[in-house]
Amino acid sequence: MHSRFLLSGLRTSKTRKGKGKSGLAGGGSFIASAMLFVVLALPLPTWAQQGQVLLESNEQLFSVLAALNAAGYDTGITVDTGDQTREGVRAALAKENIPILPEIRKFYEAHRIPGRPGAELGQYVSLALFLGPPPDFHFTIAQTDLPPDASAVAGLVPLLTVFYKQADLIDLWARAQINYRTRIEQYSPLVRKAIELTDAYLRFPAGAYLGRTYTIYVDLLGAPNQVQARIYGSNYYLVITPSKKFPLDDIRHQYLHFLLDPLAVKYAPQIHQAIALAAIARKAPALKSDFKEDFSLLVTECLIRAAELRIDKLPEFQARKRVNQLASSGLILVPYFYDALEDYEKQEASMTVYYRQMIQGIKPLQEEARLANIKFTKPAAPVAAAPEGSEVQQLLDKGDNAIYEGKYDEAHTAFEQVIAKNPQNSRALFGLAVVASNTRKPDIARKYFEETLKATHDLRLVTWSHIYLGRIYDLSGERMQALAQYRAASLTAGAYPEALRAVESGLKIPYGAEPQGQN
Repeated sequence: MHSRFLLSGLRTSKTRKGKGKSGLAGGGSFIASAMLFVVLALPLPTWAQQGQVLLESNEQLFSVLAALNAAGYDTGITVDTGDQTREGVRAALAKENIPILPEIRKFYEAHRIPGRPGAELGQYVSLALFLGPPPDFHFTIAQTDLPPDASAVAGLVPLLTVFYKQADLIDLWARAQINYRTRIEQYSPLVRKAIELTDAYLRFPAGAYLGRTYTIYVDLLGAPNQVQARIYGSNYYLVITPSKKFPLDDIRHQYLHFLLDPLAVKYAPQIHQAIALAAIARKAPALKSDFKEDFSLLVTECLIRAAELRIDKLPEFQARKRVNQLASSGLILVPYFYDALEDYEKQEASMTVYYRQMIQGIKPLQEEARLANIKFTKPAAPVAAAPEGSEVQQLLDKGDNAIYEGKYDEAHTAFEQVIAKNPQNSRALFGLAVVASNTRKPDIARKYFEETLKATHDLRLVTWSHIYLGRIYDLSGERMQALAQYRAASLTAGAYPEALRAVESGLKIPYGAEPQGQN
């Protein structure tokens, strides 16, 4: 095998002596602290190969979620997940005198996202991933460079440092460790097998991804059945909360991105030879905008979906049915990759070698013929969607498509109509910025890109706004400001192959300058 899977899990802090508290255990039962520390002293099992995949707990995430639970974060508290760690932590905190708690309650209430449990938890997950260890919780990057969802709740950190001490989280974290260890050891064989099977299928060479990590964090204090995926810089994260169904498919899917995303960056010129197919994908109403705007990302997602079907070895009729469903959703190259992978399986080269050949095998005219009679599925209607919301969505789609076709006046009109309804619509602000950029109005473009950064939580819009701003600064001879924008974009560009290539290029040479060695 070619990847390394590490079961680390228990990064414990030393507990204070003399507290006399019993430890938290799975199922809500308690065991003596002395017994717990004997267990924690045992060496952790590890499984090592060549890559870097981690399955562990995270004290910063635990601390953030402990504070929120004490402050009224009740989402999903009545759902039976088979794990009682959250209830145990909440009960322990309820017994403590925590003077800072009213301020944390006020903060939590001010940042709630009703009806969107994933987004509400997600902003705090993002925040925790950029915090250093307690008790100080220093940011690991400049606070001004935080992604927008994390930045929105960064004000929690000063309160968290006080809460950590007042609630004696150092002790509570240590007592909760046996619960985390139990879950991690339960999940470890499943994750190990999924990684092994994926590595065996793709035949990646040893050491191919040194310096990059894929970390799976087990979070037992969040709302149940949540899977939070993140890509920051060159590192991939997946945060999973308690669930009776272990999210193995999500873990493998993110791992496939971890393996295949760099190839999409490396072979972007070959991918772009088939970019005419993007026009077909853009017509799919159920396809996410990220895939419509980044053809390399669409190609990677199609390859991953096809690989998942091949790895699972579904019966052919079931697999073909799923292939057609995925194509109808807008993932138009799943049929091609599903067939191409059959040829890949018959030869011995690794995917790192075979990838280029497979990409060059995409023939746009043949794929257009294959997709000629496809009927795209409609997106699921949002709950209680307002009529004006549907109208705004149509205008945004119209504007985006007009930009794609080079009809900038038409795009400008569509986005202006959206802004008239909602001046803070980030997608419309970004669209107006792109229109201004493509019609050589840099001052107007800069204004709208900066407004987009203030208004949006969409990481694609954030990433490309920084890239465009970097290019505008480069064209005006302000290289230092341009580099600052490219560096800011580099934090979130990893999720978008075309954006990552733009960042790498911008960091090497000023936009518009000729590469060294060329006339």
